[in-house]
Amino acid sequence: MNLYTLFSFHEKEDYYFSVIDKQGIIFNKFQLPGYRDTPVRNNCIPIKEEFSEEHHLNLDDFLHQYDLYTCYTGGVGDLFSEKAVLALREELRGEVEFIPCMLKGRPVPVYAALFLKSAPLVKDFNGMGFTFEHWNTLDIKYAVQDENKGIKFVTRAFTELVKKHRLIIECRLQTNEHTS
Repeated sequence: MNLYTLFSFHEKEDYYFSVIDKQGIIFNKFQLPGYRDTPVRNNCIPIKEEFSEEHHLNLDDFLHQYDLYTCYTGGVGDLFSEKAVLALREELRGEVEFIPCMLKGRPVPVYAALFLKSAPLVKDFNGMGFTFEHWNTLDIKYAVQDENKGIKFVTRAFTELVKKHRLIIECRLQTNEHTS
């Protein structure tokens, strides 16, 4: 089985969202498998952004240009466009749950991806070079998250769905340097 990481095509260091949740509940839900059942208040993730004003971008245009966005704080990680969610939701059922987001108190066409399946996958990593363990015994079709480090991975079947639906999401193959 090949595992891939998700990357945004836009400049991640400049264009990213963050989560407003001072209690840390969202972080726990997205990072720690034991908290998967923690409810999200109002079933909505409160996000914020500063890049549109900082870089003179029209947010609506930006949101229609891409299908994957980065969220650096709040433990969420990957945000998907409404187009991507409509295309992928049914097939990813049971492995990824999409939670709507709000920006400045209003719904936006962006959804946080909660990876439901987890396993001890990453033994060690240096930058983005991973050393995997037990990854060939996974019972997943599309997506999994490392239960100890919170790193999210998708499979070749996921990348094929991205191509099929012509989504603007980059999936980079991760080579397994060593298995145990």
